Amino acid sequence: MLLDSDVAVLGTGVAPLVAASHLLSQGKSVLLLNPDTDFFLEDSELPFDPMIELPEPGRIRRGTPESALEQLRPEFPGAVEYWSGPEAERRAGTGFRDPTAPCVRARARLWVAPSGALRHDTLDELFVLAEDEDLNPQLMEGPPLMRRFPGAAAGADLLQGVLIPRLCDVDVSRYRIGLLEFLRERLGPERVVCGASQIQPMPGGVRFHAGGMAHTARLRDGMLVYWTPRLTQWVLAQARRAEVSPVSRPRGVRLWEQWSFISRDPIDPAVIGNVGEMAIWAELEGLPSAPANRLSVLRAGPLLDPFETNAAQGQASWASAESFSAIMTVFDSILRWNRISIRAMRPRAIFEWEFTRPWFLQGGREPPGPRGGGPGEEGYVFVVPACDGPLVEVIRTARESCGIALEVSG
Repeated sequence: MLLDSDVAVLGTGVAPLVAASHLLSQGKSVLLLNPDTDFFLEDSELPFDPMIELPEPGRIRRGTPESALEQLRPEFPGAVEYWSGPEAERRAGTGFRDPTAPCVRARARLWVAPSGALRHDTLDELFVLAEDEDLNPQLMEGPPLMRRFPGAAAGADLLQGVLIPRLCDVDVSRYRIGLLEFLRERLGPERVVCGASQIQPMPGGVRFHAGGMAHTARLRDGMLVYWTPRLTQWVLAQARRAEVSPVSRPRGVRLWEQWSFISRDPIDPAVIGNVGEMAIWAELEGLPSAPANRLSVLRAGPLLDPFETNAAQGQASWASAESFSAIMTVFDSILRWNRISIRAMRPRAIFEWEFTRPWFLQGGREPPGPRGGGPGEEGYVFVVPACDGPLVEVIRTARESCGIALEVSG
């Protein structure tokens, strides 16, 4: 039949796109299923790891430009550009650059706190951690610090901070668009199914509705499911039906708000600032070609129960009075803008996990061992957690899950 495939990939956003691209490169035929009408509605990937708490060493390492490029380039069908700052660009010369390609931008990260605050102890810990990772951190305070903080004005409150010179951010939308266009060309429109509903695994295949019709596809290996908030009801319903207890369950849904402001003055594009539970940076797309005049503020909202929270409760927590109060505190004490112009606010709901172990809803062996359990006649249904959040982490998770699935299928 037309839709018969080796593997079906179910999910939203970048994770299923990366998985489909990786499986294609391994010679597998793929059916891509998305319950949304496109791969952008959930919008659950971030351009960098916010690291609003003291990060683990591995998270800092994976936030470097070298690590990001290593993860992004293998599955992307074109160029992934790299920007290392205005001084380095001038020294290296221009050369040919693809202006439409996604870009990894090397930016310094600057964590700040008021002098004498309790958070100063955390900054000391961060400095030691970054020094152990050979990331050349710098202790800063006063006017030199404020000259580096994006969007800050003279006369701000006295601050202390730690600067790590080489972390990065990534163009999420360009990466997602490039992968999606590639897969639609390779798979054809009939195998990239958006708006899929009533998705039901069955022995040796999957049934679903799309375009007002019922479809059935045979699967020679099995099905990969990338669990984001959008798929929670489906995953839990399938687990109850199969009488399987999920090995990994999210501890909550973190609400994030990405605010975009218009600045009258140019903003330094080479630094991302962290203060409290907010990250602040010059908003860019592609290679910087002009002074940045938009300031992005990524704010961490409340952590909600992932199984009891409904959409109305989540929406009520976005752009609330608490949000405006927290943002205005930063603008008043650090940025010292006398007025602000809000361009947009983009909400996101992203899982936070205590354990991120993938598990078999059907087939395979639980937990997945070095050689897997084999798909058997029914095939496997493999559920993968931690498929949202920082883009580099999402790609790494998707690729690792494909490795397990390929080993299980032999």
